Amino acid sequence: MKEKELKKILETKDAAYFSDEDGNVYVEKGEQKYILSLFDEHLYKLRVFKGVPILEIDGLRMHLVKDFKTPLEYSREIASKLGIKKSDTVLDTCMGLGYTAIEASKKAKKVYTFELNPAVLRLAEWNPWSKLLFSKNIEISMGDIAEEIKNLDDNSFSVIIHDPPRFSKAPQLYSLKFYTELYRISKKSARIYHYVGSVGQGKGRKIAEEAEKRLKKAGFTSVKYDKKLQGLLFRKQAGPPR
Repeated sequence: MKEKELKKILETKDAAYFSDEDGNVYVEKGEQKYILSLFDEHLYKLRVFKGVPILEIDGLRMHLVKDFKTPLEYSREIASKLGIKKSDTVLDTCMGLGYTAIEASKKAKKVYTFELNPAVLRLAEWNPWSKLLFSKNIEISMGDIAEEIKNLDDNSFSVIIHDPPRFSKAPQLYSLKFYTELYRISKKSARIYHYVGSVGQGKGRKIAEEAEKRLKKAGFTSVKYDKKLQGLLFRKQAGPPR
């Protein structure tokens, strides 16, 4: 793919998007046609699922789609469960295509989101469904949130959306060390969502229970598992960590 040519097509008003029978997403103008995918050590691509493009890395879906009508409904459910309002400053730790950051930004004062991989950012830039991600009240930063979180100020966020890759791909984002940093940057009574997934349950691995223990040790309270979201909802307690 010649990226400069693709960029020109994407910037034109008459560029047409379509998907094939396998869900691969293309953009075309006249005789020019490009699949919206790229390779950078791994294969990153957009694939349509229930009418909405999702991110795939090496064929693995990066979106929770089970029990949701569309991938967008998952993001809406998170925003609803967290009760995001106009006074909230939100941290979205793992951007992806930005659907959850976009939903949060519709109600929050400001959303800060981090993305580790430049290839994912590029796909978000190409994806028409991610257009609102590049708006004034969403600030995108590139970097590893496990490291970048150390540079965030104490008591900065009233809402945190922590939607990391599965445990086997990013164990550092499920660690007590990281949860302690989450506690530090959370405002008093902050509301937090943490995706944990269901991988390993069939083999007896209890990621959610393990994460809950570490979260409580870090000082968080009211930790509850949401089966549909496959994640934990919890708060920062008023006093110092236990």
